Amino acid sequence: MVRRSLFTAAGLAAAAVLAVGLFAPALAQDLSANEKLYAELAKLPAKEREARLVAGAKKEGRLDMIHSLRRKLGRDHIAGFTKKYPFIEVKNSDMGSQDAAERLVAEETAGRHLTDLVSIGVPDATVLIEQNRIARYPTPAVKNVLAKYKGFVDPKNRWVPYYWSEYGISHNTKLVGAADAPKTWFDLCKPQYKGKFSFDPPTTRFLVGLYEMMGESKMKEWVECIGKNDPIIQRGHTARLKLMLRGDHAIQGGNYFYRGSQMAKKNPKVPFRAVYSAGVLGFAGSIVINRNAPHPHAAALFADYALTEASQKVLRKAWRGTVAMKHAYFPEDAKLVTYNYIDSKIVNKLHDLWGKNIGRKAKK
Repeated sequence: MVRRSLFTAAGLAAAAVLAVGLFAPALAQDLSANEKLYAELAKLPAKEREARLVAGAKKEGRLDMIHSLRRKLGRDHIAGFTKKYPFIEVKNSDMGSQDAAERLVAEETAGRHLTDLVSIGVPDATVLIEQNRIARYPTPAVKNVLAKYKGFVDPKNRWVPYYWSEYGISHNTKLVGAADAPKTWFDLCKPQYKGKFSFDPPTTRFLVGLYEMMGESKMKEWVECIGKNDPIIQRGHTARLKLMLRGDHAIQGGNYFYRGSQMAKKNPKVPFRAVYSAGVLGFAGSIVINRNAPHPHAAALFADYALTEASQKVLRKAWRGTVAMKHAYFPEDAKLVTYNYIDSKIVNKLHDLWGKNIGRKAKK
């Protein structure tokens, strides 16, 4: 998720890019040195291509990355890569997806080419895409993405999707029985749920998913009715889940399913149930390579590694959504709405819509 402040903070940089474009219209489409390298490698047979990447990575000997898979999960994920390529020293900064995007924008705006790649949610890449900060990286690794998740793949090769996260509705089964639980997103507008459901403060990735699922007019209608139904706004997905399970409120909108599902699997007494009938919003976590990456061969190897069996097993063990391996818990017949990113002008409109009708109401 990219904070709205990023669009403001990056405004001067975006204007500078636009100004340059006025004098050299083709500049934004020119390939960087790294992109030319990747285009050449894409022409090679698979084994020769990999050999070239490995040889180049051995010379580089290093990878500077920002991983938004936090703490132990991030460390475990990187460990699989260093086991496969022990000659690459990985320097990782552990931070959230929005912070990773902002960090790369700040570095590149200052002309400091420090980071090779970032692991971020695709909806958070809007500014990076619009400022042409991302290397186009065609790779045969995306063939590993399962058919039902092909919607996460970028035809322009600007990111490599390797896992996905969901936003959906869930409820406390002790407070709301199955028969009384909401079945659709618009059910949250019903008077019986007034003041009984929660959201995090607005995030770009969540708003974009609603927009893609509902369309502009329906989303406007939904946000307006939700605002009138007294939603609880609490920051932090995990904290909010725990509060719901303890009886603070009955229903959650726009939360991840993996932690609650994992808890309920380990202990059937945990009062958690996901509402799959409402439609689940799915966005990809991706590897995005800096078009000015100082270690382009090592960066490419990590992007390819992300879709290997070893990588996917780490994610599945943590109950994260795998794209090249069967999901740990998501039902095969559940409705999944896949989406990527949209224009920043629309993103700003969505935030304005939420702010006008819901704002940042805190629970009293």
